[in-house]
Amino acid sequence: MRIVVTGATGFIGGRLTARLLAEGHTVTALVRRAEAKAPAGVECLAGALDDMEFLRQALAGAAAVVHVAGQTKAFTARGFFHVNEELTAALAEGVRRFAPVGAPFLHVSSQAAVGPSNEPPGLIEDDQPAPVSRYGLSKLLGERAVQTLTPQRPVAVARPAMVYGPGDMAFVPLYRCMARGVLLTSGPVGQRFSIVHVDDLVDGLVLALDALRGGWGGDVLHFAGPESFSWEEYAAAFGQALERRVRVLRVPGWALLAAALGNTLCAALGLPTSHLTLDKRREALAPGWLLSCAHTREALGWTPRRGLALGARESVAWCREKGLLPGCLNRHQPIIPGQNHD
Repeated sequence: MRIVVTGATGFIGGRLTARLLAEGHTVTALVRRAEAKAPAGVECLAGALDDMEFLRQALAGAAAVVHVAGQTKAFTARGFFHVNEELTAALAEGVRRFAPVGAPFLHVSSQAAVGPSNEPPGLIEDDQPAPVSRYGLSKLLGERAVQTLTPQRPVAVARPAMVYGPGDMAFVPLYRCMARGVLLTSGPVGQRFSIVHVDDLVDGLVLALDALRGGWGGDVLHFAGPESFSWEEYAAAFGQALERRVRVLRVPGWALLAAALGNTLCAALGLPTSHLTLDKRREALAPGWLLSCAHTREALGWTPRRGLALGARESVAWCREKGLLPGCLNRHQPIIPGQNHD
């Protein structure tokens, strides 16, 4: 079966693509640049998602389309809305016009689209979305653009909690920080969050794709791991993996604001920046990021199996294998929940 995937060169998309290949599918990756590197065995087609002629050729004969690509870091609202809303809407229109009748569309969104919650067990799929960031709003508008395809074809929207695991470069600065015994967090006291291992998420995405192809009508799906955490519990799990005690230091709100403003200035000057922006500060100061996935478990028969203790060991082992922890300069960066790494 030929499956068209966007974001195949990224963390989640690369992991998903490898799984699809292992299951015997043919994967076509839609990439922005011809020199983009996708997993071995993947056909890459370079073009723009708002180019209908490109989409006509790329989507012809597709048995399914999975949209993973997105913009997680931007210093202007336009940077988010162009990619996460406008290009997603263009891809949805391309699927409407050019993909074979009945070919399903699986769209990977983010917990940020539904917004924060500190009330266990967390937000459910039917809760009224209330994003607190421009990133979250742009992802929500992208969801709505995709949902216009129903009932013409099966559509599912996946909202993962914060995704982590081996292969994710975005969290490497945090692992370096913890390897030195400190976790800087901007979350308020009492903040709890959901998290999901990338392989558990990929398990769920494959189940959703199979269900859509099997006649399931589609739905909004939440993906979170088997547990939720406080920052102290998170630090303890990684401390065990790193074989050292990790202290949690909370960054005051004023310091977080100053760092975000400094990051914005660096971006304007063309200097290196981190994910910490004024937009991410809004997410960081939320009371909590709990996500319920009870409906997804029932609808797909999905069960997250990888707890944080295992995930932390795998992530640390991968960093060590790649030489990312020893001898590396530490770039202190507070951890911010509610982000999806597209």
